[in-house]
Amino acid sequence: MFSSRQQGIVLVIVLWVVTLLGVMAASFAYSLRTETVLAATGVERAQGRALAEAGVNYVMVQLLNPNPEQPWPVDGSVQELKLGSRVLQVSVTDAAGMIDLNTASRELLGGLLSAAGVEEEQRDRLLDAIEDWRDPDDLRLLNGAEDDAYQAAGRKAGPKNAPFDSVEELQQVLGVTPALYGRIAKALTVYSGQAGIDPAVASAPVLAGIPGIDPAVVEQYLTLRRDSIVQGLPPPPPPPEIAPYMAQQQGQAYHITARAYLNGRFTAPVEAVIVRQGGAVQPFGIKLWREG
Repeated sequence: MFSSRQQGIVLVIVLWVVTLLGVMAASFAYSLRTETVLAATGVERAQGRALAEAGVNYVMVQLLNPNPEQPWPVDGSVQELKLGSRVLQVSVTDAAGMIDLNTASRELLGGLLSAAGVEEEQRDRLLDAIEDWRDPDDLRLLNGAEDDAYQAAGRKAGPKNAPFDSVEELQQVLGVTPALYGRIAKALTVYSGQAGIDPAVASAPVLAGIPGIDPAVVEQYLTLRRDSIVQGLPPPPPPPEIAPYMAQQQGQAYHITARAYLNGRFTAPVEAVIVRQGGAVQPFGIKLWREG
């Protein structure tokens, strides 16, 4: 027979074993639940990306149609698209309605910076730093930045001395803060190849960057443009302030953003840039795929 002391020890051991088994069971259940959630999230993400890519390809077909019943809007407005039982949100922006980091005039880039709240002195420094980044030489502009300035700022690498390959590269330019980049990135492209913009498809932030333009004039023009779209009419004539900054060619590249509605919410967006291959009659090629 066990003594009372021995019985107490056995009881404690049993309780510890039961507790340990309970912890192990809870840990296994938690791990299984986590893996299940991760698997479900992975499946949803894959579905969302596949649907978004389907939306991008659908838009490409619409843009290639020379005589569409209703042209797809290319001013960046968000459109709802149904693919089977699935719903997508898709926006398309003609790159001609954006400001090209490589080819836009200094005045237009400066106007965008000013509209984003950059003071004149800092604006001049940024414009020179942007030019020093993309020009092929090591000669520093008056307010610019070459290797020595980047090294003094603790940067391991200096300017690229070549054109921007993406808008994201702008974040590496000395003086460009994350906050500033966030305010101007959506107005920029590297696929327009033009010094100016097409006001018929330009967004409000792009139009606000026109040097010397009154915000009230921009709002009035955007209202007239929306009314023309609703009535199926051509876009209205742009304000005279825009004339010196007009693009010469449209429809050469488009920025597309698509996201699918799954399980009660929209998935991460897929961004793509499509560029005409070799001429106006040639089909588009995808230049960039990126998931947000």
